Amino acid sequence: MSKVISLIIVSLFLVSLLFIPLTFSGTQSPFSVSSQWLTSPPYVTPGEKLVQLQVNLEYHGTGNLTNVEIYPIETGPFIVYPSTQTYTLSSMLPDQQYSFIFIGNITPNIPLGVYNFYLQVIYLENGIEQTQTIPVQIPILGYVQLSAIAQTSGTIFPGEQYVPINLVIYNTGTVTATNVTLFLNSTYPLQFVTKEINIPIISAGSSLSVQAIANIYNNATIGTYKIPLTALVYGAYHSLNVSVIINSNQTVGGKLITSYVTLPAGSNQLGVPITLQLVYTGPVPVSSYSIQLMLPNGFTNITGGNSVYVNGGPLQPYEEFTVPFTINIRNLSLGTYTIPLKIIWNTIEGNGVVVNTVQYMVFTMFLMGEPNIEVSPETSLLYAGEVNNITLVISNVGSGTIYNLSLSVSSQQVSILNNLPKIQLLSPNQLIRIPLEVYVPSSYQGTPIQFIITISYLNSVYQQSQYQQQIGLYVSPLISPNIPVITTLNPGIISPNLFTTTYLVLSNTLNTTLYNLSVTLSSPIYINSTAFNLASLKANSQYELPITVYAQNPGSYSISISIVYYQGNIERQEQITVPVYAMQINSPTIPILIQFNSSTLLTGQVEYTTIVIQNTLNQPLYNVTISLVTQGTLYINATTITLPSLQPLQRLYVPVEVYTQSAGIVSVSASISYYQAGQLKQAQEVINDLAAGSVNIIITGVSTVPSVAVRGSIVSVTATIYNFGTGPANGLTVTVFPPKDIVVIGQNTYYVGNLGSDTSSTFTFAFRVLNSTKPGSYVIPIEYTYTNDIGQVLHSHSNITLEVSNASSGFFTSSFRSSNNSHISLIGILGIIIVIIIVIVLVIVFLRRRR
Repeated sequence: MSKVISLIIVSLFLVSLLFIPLTFSGTQSPFSVSSQWLTSPPYVTPGEKLVQLQVNLEYHGTGNLTNVEIYPIETGPFIVYPSTQTYTLSSMLPDQQYSFIFIGNITPNIPLGVYNFYLQVIYLENGIEQTQTIPVQIPILGYVQLSAIAQTSGTIFPGEQYVPINLVIYNTGTVTATNVTLFLNSTYPLQFVTKEINIPIISAGSSLSVQAIANIYNNATIGTYKIPLTALVYGAYHSLNVSVIINSNQTVGGKLITSYVTLPAGSNQLGVPITLQLVYTGPVPVSSYSIQLMLPNGFTNITGGNSVYVNGGPLQPYEEFTVPFTINIRNLSLGTYTIPLKIIWNTIEGNGVVVNTVQYMVFTMFLMGEPNIEVSPETSLLYAGEVNNITLVISNVGSGTIYNLSLSVSSQQVSILNNLPKIQLLSPNQLIRIPLEVYVPSSYQGTPIQFIITISYLNSVYQQSQYQQQIGLYVSPLISPNIPVITTLNPGIISPNLFTTTYLVLSNTLNTTLYNLSVTLSSPIYINSTAFNLASLKANSQYELPITVYAQNPGSYSISISIVYYQGNIERQEQITVPVYAMQINSPTIPILIQFNSSTLLTGQVEYTTIVIQNTLNQPLYNVTISLVTQGTLYINATTITLPSLQPLQRLYVPVEVYTQSAGIVSVSASISYYQAGQLKQAQEVINDLAAGSVNIIITGVSTVPSVAVRGSIVSVTATIYNFGTGPANGLTVTVFPPKDIVVIGQNTYYVGNLGSDTSSTFTFAFRVLNSTKPGSYVIPIEYTYTNDIGQVLHSHSNITLEVSNASSGFFTSSFRSSNNSHISLIGILGIIIVIIIVIVLVIVFLRRRR
């Protein structure tokens, strides 16, 4: 058992060693020292001069040192300069570090390595002079690594004189090179005019460009030559080799890769892009080039000229490049055309002289025409709950022929019942009608139906292509508007006790003609004719029926109207009531006429208006007093009006505030006193006017289906309206006037009905967006037509905005980042755990064997 315990103790001792840090012990010395070079980067190399060395000296003794003197000992490879660099300290304290800087030179041509630099320290310790020689390790591991390349601004030819050559010197070493001397050795085929170049500094890891002038031997042959150079730095010589290429005076040039171009373009087509592919085959690099294409008759550049100019940059021998340009095609036949071109190649010789070389080429262009497919239905209206026969018109409005057309039609709302035929060929300006049978469910009444038409075909240059278009058709509502015929009376005000002629106005709000109209009138007042017959009432038109009416007493009356008519083959009937107002018109026997300066007052709000007071005589009136007494719910802020005088035929306007809650006839009694020719006179008068509720219709919301209108589709627009006025808008109709690029489907007038005060309603229109419609915002004007609560026909206007786009698409992207972080101590902990487990396993195995 004691052995087991001993084994466990030994194991735990081994584990505890993992937690004992490694330490290093040295000789017992009162000083420790370290050093570093004060250079950037912190390296020095043999032969470097006047470099700074910082020595950090730390005293580890127990007592203070005094009169401390520090001397460098003159031993290689670091020789201090000047040699008189010493430091004197009055004292040194324990565990304090002191830094000293020494300037010196590194012995040249020595191996790289770590050397000792010695310091002698003399001091007094407890009054006794002591001397210590301390070695300081200094690494001399830096080096200068030079290389070079030669560059010329152009091609070098045999016999050239005073050619500038740029020499780029690279220092890939760890030490900055200073005071570099570059010796240029003339070697065939170069004779350097510049013999020597002094370079002040080349930093480590950088380069420097210098220029040398050289002549080329006349008998130099074509080829690449290595020219040896020598660089002297820090007392050491470095051999550098550069390469120089000598070329011959050969003619530059190139050739067309695409000498035959097939274009899917045709007559009267503008902005046709063409791309030529060329290869430069010359032996020397090209600094730039310019190309001129001479266009034949019938072709122009984009500004109408007969030439196209293209400029390009540098090219290397046998480099391929493209030349893009754009042309306009006039009224030309399809076929083959030849276009010549002129190329000017610009090369630079070694002495900087630009040499131009002209070359002529020809390429052939074949115009195949450009097809352009358009699809349009011959009908825009569908009917719910039945099979609809639609005719699709497939047109080629382009200049090229289309081959092997394959059609497919899809819709998520309706069922396609028939297979579509294939079209072998569709020539320019040719159209073909394709029958399409679709079943529209009843649930889609009054909504647009979207169709996606996809056509796969071969274009005029026999390339596989695909055309896709979205079209929309509108499903007609199964229920027609309640009151397509609106009836009003014009004028609606008559004089009591007089036979008055007025007109009954019939308005057809539909886009279809109504036939066999029978109109019957009834009223408590007299009407001379109560029955009328009309053969027809055209779409969106009006017809006036003259009638004579009579009312003995003032007041409000009504006329009941019954209308029977045919809309198509369906007989319809309407019942309408229009008001008539018999209102006393003032014809005073006195010379003062009083009336409101307003044709109609608005109920439920304060009206700021004027009362007109007029002297109808040719003589003045004096001290005029008018007392006003309102009747019913009418309120007026001024009850007494006093005027010093009224001149002959003078008309005065007196501002008043009027408020009433009742629609119809409103009256004010006026008691008048005045002086005429010195005599006091008095009279009574009644001021009559009409009051009606205000109508203020505002669009509070607009929704479209689909949400984005695209070209060639149908969109349904529903607007919510609210009447913020104090009176109703009876028989309200909404008429839209879309711009030319947007066509209304079905009726352009929507019957809303009666829209009371503080109530809302909706109206819906379907619009077809033409294929030619440009994307953007379109304002659609709206006209509201209605009668107020006293039978007056009024109009107001608004608008809705429709956004049209090419297409709608959406993309969603997501990204994520993953990072794994670990701490270095985790590895150590895991290692400890593993060792403990191994120890425990060994102990268990040992115990089992003992048994």
